[in-house]
Amino acid sequence: MFSRRLVDKDVAAWQLDGFAWLIDNFEIEPGLSETELWLPTPEYYPDAGDTPLAEHLFAIVRRQCRFDDRDNFELKAEAGRPDSSLGGLAMIKTRGQTACGTYQIIPTKHGGTREIIRYDEGLTDKPAQLVATFAHELGHALHNRAQEELEEPPELYELFTDLTAVFMGYGVFLANGRFEFSQFSNADMQGWQAKGAGYLPEADLVFATALFMSIKNIPEAVAAPHLKSHLRKMLSKAFRQIGKMETDVKALRERIPVHRDKRRA
Repeated sequence: MFSRRLVDKDVAAWQLDGFAWLIDNFEIEPGLSETELWLPTPEYYPDAGDTPLAEHLFAIVRRQCRFDDRDNFELKAEAGRPDSSLGGLAMIKTRGQTACGTYQIIPTKHGGTREIIRYDEGLTDKPAQLVATFAHELGHALHNRAQEELEEPPELYELFTDLTAVFMGYGVFLANGRFEFSQFSNADMQGWQAKGAGYLPEADLVFATALFMSIKNIPEAVAAPHLKSHLRKMLSKAFRQIGKMETDVKALRERIPVHRDKRRA
């Protein structure tokens, strides 16, 4: 609790290695030149108009993640996980304890593939969580298009997919959506409801966001107003920690992507 670091050295090293792999496979020029820090503002996410919100936001995130017309995704809504509660007076409802969506790739009999992204239909009134969900699931799709095999152990793969979404600019969305608490009551019970999306802990997501911003020389003040208050404090702590990692950050900022020529092709 009283450490000067937001994350320990092993987590920081894992994220540095992860960013290096992502740069090699998905960037063309140094400095994350193709990626932006996406913020929950009308500039990036205009009103959906008559288009269903999920379809509208998926089209935006799909474009931001640099997929084009050759990438055919099937978007499907499905019912989320059922709520559960503790008995007696200590009652809590939990839902969506991990990412609120799934990604599935299915070979077709003609030699191609179908890519299906499912999302919790309960998120249709939560645009920020939809963005975070779509960014995570499209991270899986990006991995399938990498030039080299991802060598992450199975138990870390979903964590790395969250890191991929932060690398693609969605750190604010993932950090804000990691946990959501609210009070509820109905005819049968009352208590607190906990919802969440994603796999990386809040501190790890905030640190990764600060790392992304540091590589791109984006000031802390750009993201801070869009984060929950306790996350803003974490962001300041992350920037202080990263400030002592100048050599590592400079190496990532100047890293020439290994597969840049293949990406251009």
